[in-house]
Amino acid sequence: MNNLPNFLVVGASKSGTSSLYHYLNQHPNIFLSKIQKEGRYFSQMKGGYRGPGDERIDDSIHRTLEDYSKLFAAVKAEKAIGDISPEMLYFYEKGIPKIKAELGEKVKIIIILRSPIERAFSAYLHFKRDKREERTFEEGLQLEEERLKNDWIWAWQYKNSGLYYKQVKSYIDNFKEVKVILFDDFKNNPDTVLSEIAEFLEVESEFKFDTSYKYNVSGAPKNQLIYELENSRKLIVFLKRFVPQSLVKFVRNRFTGEKQMVKPEMDKNTKAALIDFFRADILKLQQLIGKDLSHWLDG
Repeated sequence: MNNLPNFLVVGASKSGTSSLYHYLNQHPNIFLSKIQKEGRYFSQMKGGYRGPGDERIDDSIHRTLEDYSKLFAAVKAEKAIGDISPEMLYFYEKGIPKIKAELGEKVKIIIILRSPIERAFSAYLHFKRDKREERTFEEGLQLEEERLKNDWIWAWQYKNSGLYYKQVKSYIDNFKEVKVILFDDFKNNPDTVLSEIAEFLEVESEFKFDTSYKYNVSGAPKNQLIYELENSRKLIVFLKRFVPQSLVKFVRNRFTGEKQMVKPEMDKNTKAALIDFFRADILKLQQLIGKDLSHWLDG
């Protein structure tokens, strides 16, 4: 169990963590599990979730340190060993003591934050895209407490999971090295942000990352059939085995990339209500991390 992570990306979900995983995985001195993005060990997720499609989560939860450590068994000489599990931000109360116990206070923590208003709508569109959400966004917001009580996974908490202040403060208070990134910076200047992350992880910061593809983009696919075919597990396994990665990337960009997603607009009244809901939390977070978040409050 010597090859446990020395850095964690703890959140937030729908803030570019899938793209971040694939980009960082290109670096020769960074190791991320080839099995999956989320280790789901430190969040201590209980399992037995009952929302639409939630049953798949149970199979990805690592309940013992022995099982979790197997995700990193292939580590060779990589200096930075990481786990990207966005739910750890939401499960900070359970996760932080576990992280400190297993990895210590010196483990590097990376947090990438997106406007909680945009993040909430993106999470909704994600479930809508995958045909898991049958309600309107407004109905989903109203159903959060009920869904939580009925053991739907945390990601159905579109609004409540975006109260970042306490989550981020707890990580800053408990760990020596915490880097907070804004999603807008990552989206607009990925090369700069990735260079900063590499420097934070003490690996070669001049490495040239390929950021041409955006992963796990939310929205309504222009062609649902092609989207479902391209994202089928069997096809993905086949492509990885027999098709050059350059061709796989071309197909994904051509048929299921960012340009192939239709982005619906959020209702203006709903957006205004969410801005009011998050305003106090955003202002406290802004002071905490020393970054201008005023654009998150724009109507």
